[in-house]
Amino acid sequence: MSKDQYVYPAVFTKQEEGVSVIFPDLPGCVTSAPTVEEGFITAKEAMAQHLYTLEEDGVEIPEPSDVTAIHKEENQFVTVIEAWMPPFRKKMENQAVKKTLTIPKWLDDAAKSAGLNYSRILQDALKDELNIDEKDGSFSVQETLNKQLNKVKKSIKDLSRIRVHVNMVDDEDPSNPIIAEINAAKKDIQEMAEKIKDVYPSEKMSQLSEKLDKLADRISRKLH
Repeated sequence: MSKDQYVYPAVFTKQEEGVSVIFPDLPGCVTSAPTVEEGFITAKEAMAQHLYTLEEDGVEIPEPSDVTAIHKEENQFVTVIEAWMPPFRKKMENQAVKKTLTIPKWLDDAAKSAGLNYSRILQDALKDELNIDEKDGSFSVQETLNKQLNKVKKSIKDLSRIRVHVNMVDDEDPSNPIIAEINAAKKDIQEMAEKIKDVYPSEKMSQLSEKLDKLADRISRKLH
């Protein structure tokens, strides 16, 4: 289970060229620096990176050892290193990654002639497809999902507001503004159901998508 704050003991070894740092509880997490002061900085970064990788891989995070129980040699000292993960996770989420894509040559030529930035266009297209708003900082999966669910709630609220009028209008007249409003809400729900199912294909999201599909069907039957 991931946490926002981790604290682990670290063993600093003084050497002629500087210091090396290892974490007894985190095998493979090692670093070095020219001075002890810089060693604390690099140790914190190395530990955060190592823990982030474990989180992403779904590996169980080990419990830290008692710092007083760790053995040290004459040229070593033991201390604790703390890593505050939220800003580091945010940094990693926004880290640029290289992607290879294939497009027709004529399209590549046209884009180069127009001076287009492939990276920016791809980012904008993905943000639009995933309903991610860079201005309000909605980058995480959970935040994106919350935005989509809020749209669904708005559609359902609209239906609740207008459903009392359904029996008061001619449901055979598609030009009636009430019927048009219901159709628009139904379309929103259907589109949101598909988007949630495509972007978040987990069992729970699939169940939510099915519920929204059924709700849209009920609206449809009410109109016909």
